[in-house]
Amino acid sequence: MGELKPRLRRLRRRIFDVLERDLPGDHIADAVHYFLIVTVLLSVGGAVLATVPSLQLRDKWWFHWGEFAALIIFSVEYAVRLWVAPEHPLRRRLPPLVARVRYGVTVPALIDLAAILPWFVSLVTAFDAHALLVLRLVRFLKLARYSSGFNALYLAVRRERYALLSCFIILWAGVLMAATAMYLIERDVQPDKFGSIPEAMWWAITTLTTVGYGDVVPVSNLGRVVGAITMVSGLVMLALPIAIIASSFSEVIAKHNFVVTFSMISRLPPFSDLDAPVLGDILPLLNSRSFDRGHHVVRRGESAAHLFVVLQGRLEMEGEEGTRSLGPGDVFGLLPGHTKANPLPVRAVAKSKILAIEENELHMLALRHPAVMSRLVAAARDRDPDQTV
Repeated sequence: MGELKPRLRRLRRRIFDVLERDLPGDHIADAVHYFLIVTVLLSVGGAVLATVPSLQLRDKWWFHWGEFAALIIFSVEYAVRLWVAPEHPLRRRLPPLVARVRYGVTVPALIDLAAILPWFVSLVTAFDAHALLVLRLVRFLKLARYSSGFNALYLAVRRERYALLSCFIILWAGVLMAATAMYLIERDVQPDKFGSIPEAMWWAITTLTTVGYGDVVPVSNLGRVVGAITMVSGLVMLALPIAIIASSFSEVIAKHNFVVTFSMISRLPPFSDLDAPVLGDILPLLNSRSFDRGHHVVRRGESAAHLFVVLQGRLEMEGEEGTRSLGPGDVFGLLPGHTKANPLPVRAVAKSKILAIEENELHMLALRHPAVMSRLVAAARDRDPDQTV
């Protein structure tokens, strides 16, 4: 029994790696990843097509067996994710039960639960079968876990959340002012539609958002003038959040060629054994880059403004004493205060994934976590002893 616990721990860690797909080049994790995506797509597609009366899919035995198989797969996935939750770097030092409870209240876990809960509820209650079928569409949200696009959009919105909140406040101020103006102008002409400010707000919302259903329209000349001003103002108010999200999304896509997770960086020597709050501060500073074989990461004589940490692959650093090999966990690039004029060139000799920290973010890291910065400096000088910091 003494060997059982370590074996179970290794098994749990391995399953966590497979489900989270945190180890680059793990073919088993890739297979499970795409299998779950296909299962989600088939399940959601079946739920959509089952609403077409002419297909009569709900009367087909194979449709019910397919849905039952998807339910079993999602239920097993949810249970296994709960079991391996203590292996997450942010929850690794917590008691297993506490770690699982904390994982259970996260958004991805709640989505997984919502994808299977209606069916189990229907077993003990008189749940509407048609509503049960429609609720299966919640499973589509599971794709957010597997999609880098969803992750990029989340990062873009999160980065600009204060600017977007300001735009939202401005939009609702415009709604309130337009509704108030129309209430004062049209309340006697159309009391059934503009008899109160809340009633007039429906017209203001549809007009400012340029939807314009046409169910409520001003009939007085002054009301039409207010309506025209509201329409033009709506174009400006909607353009602001759209431009903010678009520019932020484009910047996130440019900086992140792939998704970086806590588990990925916690395995690298410079970041191993760090506390969860420190990892949480470091993760947003890391920009991901992918380089194909033969591509240069740093060219001879160019001014590099990034510090690089190798995540996957193999690179070569060309120095006066010969060529040095770089692999996962190795650090290279320029550091704050570096005085060397000609950094050593580095090129990928295999497809590689690299984490980059920009110069201004390095200064922030040095101020907030000097011990981590010292690790990076030491690792970089091991690979390029000519650096002086």
